[in-house]
Parts: sequence; C-alpha cells; structure tokens
Amino acid sequence: MQFQSIRRQLASAPLCRVLACLCALILALQLVGASFHDHDLSEHLPDCVSCHVASHSTADLPAVSPELLAVFLVIAYVLARLPRPAPVVLRRYLIPSRQAPPRH
Repeated sequence: MQFQSIRRQLASAPLCRVLACLCALILALQLVGASFHDHDLSEHLPDCVSCHVASHSTADLPAVSPELLAVFLVIAYVLARLPRPAPVVLRRYLIPSRQAPPRH
C-alpha cells in the first residue's frame, strides 16, 4: 500500500511541473497580447484588452502625502530590523524515534 502512494507521488511530480509551465506560458501570452495596440489611441474599442485594462486604472484613488509614506517606510524598516526570538524546540523533536528492522 505504501509503494502505491510513493509511485503516485513520483508520477504526479512531472505532471505538476508540466501544469505549472503551461500556466506560466498562458500568463505570458496574455501579457504579450495585452501590450499590443492595433488601432489609434484616439479610438476606444471595447474588444481591445489594452483599452479595457487602461479604462480601469487607479486614477480615482486619492494621492498619499510623501510624509505619511515616509513614516510608514520608517516603521516598516524598524520592524524588519527588530531581532526575532528563535523558536524553542524540545530535544525529543530533534532526535528521530528509534526504529528496528522488521522481524521475519
């Protein structure tokens, strides 16, 4: 029973890699397709991906003051530089349990 699960994991690893590469390829093709314009910028075509993305821009968000942004960056820098305590791990978790070969 254990060998079947190991064999299934080994067979699914290349399949997962192929699936991840396929998803990355599809994403790259979408990004390349979204970056090309085949018409004048004055025209606004509803089926053009670039025009559709540009119409949903973040222009309606309010501007953030540079002072507030600087305060947040300083806080983030200080928090990142604080020492983090090392987790305490009991010794029994670091040593594997004893195992003997099976009896015949």
